[in-house]
Amino acid sequence: MADDLIRRIAGLGQGARLVVLGIDRTAIGALVSEGTDRSALLVASGVQPSAMALIDRLLDDLAELALACWPHWHGRDASLTPVTADPWLKAASKRARLGLVPRFRKMGRALEFLRLSRAIDPAGVVLVWEVDPASATRARPAIEALEWCTQHGAAVVATLAVAPIETAPYDRVLYGAYELAQTDSTAAERFIAPVGAHPASAIERRVADALAQDADLRGLFVCNAPVPVGAWGARPRVDLLCRKHRVVVELDGPEHRAEPKFGADRHRDYELLTAGYLVLRLTNDQVAADLPLAIEKIRAVVRLRRGSQEG
Repeated sequence: MADDLIRRIAGLGQGARLVVLGIDRTAIGALVSEGTDRSALLVASGVQPSAMALIDRLLDDLAELALACWPHWHGRDASLTPVTADPWLKAASKRARLGLVPRFRKMGRALEFLRLSRAIDPAGVVLVWEVDPASATRARPAIEALEWCTQHGAAVVATLAVAPIETAPYDRVLYGAYELAQTDSTAAERFIAPVGAHPASAIERRVADALAQDADLRGLFVCNAPVPVGAWGARPRVDLLCRKHRVVVELDGPEHRAEPKFGADRHRDYELLTAGYLVLRLTNDQVAADLPLAIEKIRAVVRLRRGSQEG
């Protein structure tokens, strides 16, 4: 079903809306980043008193993104484009050159929304909104704001972690909603072990025991360890972590070969990489077939990091 959802998001046209039940905004973002070539913005979902307040915050974010993209606007180098015939582009370019966000609060919201969105991506940015499924008071401004965005040509994905009661204001978005069925994983996969605890799977135990008996690698790795990544305080747990040399070893069973786990793994690897960790993924089959070779691969990665740290 994740593949079908990715295709639906990739196919959203201007002014189209897709409401998805059973998934949060972050998971939608991971699917988009791994499965499509669409640009997307996870819209800030803090409590705001009105839809217009949410839209103003969205315009602030779009202006910040436009500044970060400068001068690559509209799919080309805007600094080389004549702007005399385009007052907005002329004014926005001047601000961007000075390192100022191209935001004009006296300009109509609809026009500014269109110009900023198209400057960032000529195909349009998919906006991913999270709607509170439990509080109609908090949900109403978000629903009104995302409706405003679709009315002005944006492709919108609205996410609700659970299906709400079909009353106002939810009745405005629930028609045709896509419900993502969630299947329970095994008990071992759902069990959260304490940090440093011995791993649950037989393969993970074999690798941990082999590392503990290796004179070169003994004491370097801890099991089931949280690693701080990203700017949002996320702390994903990894199978084996060497904090000293910032090495992560992940041991993947067959369930990691298909979506959504395959895509989620790629996104986690990206987060770990940008946080300074080198990730080595080994499959359970590789470990079962040749445990000494798996240990040598881990040793090679540790030596690589040792060398770079000493150099």
